[in-house]
Amino acid sequence: MCALARRHVQDEREIHPTDHIQNDLGLDSLAVMEFVSDVETHFGVNIPSEMFERIATVEDVARALTSLAPGPAEART
Repeated sequence: MCALARRHVQDEREIHPTDHIQNDLGLDSLAVMEFVSDVETHFGVNIPSEMFERIATVEDVARALTSLAPGPAEART
């Protein structure tokens, strides 16, 4: 997740899961949408817009992915 965020962060700072996407990483609203699009493409999921209000940190994106990922039974179908 941090590697995907790296593509959108201008400075060379280390990215941590607890970093706030806008406040710490400096992504504006367009960059946040591009980051989310990269995550969706990379992991093959769709993050519903209603989840966006609960996503503030890099770790929140990972949690959203976990909640959207199919379980073992769903992955086999």
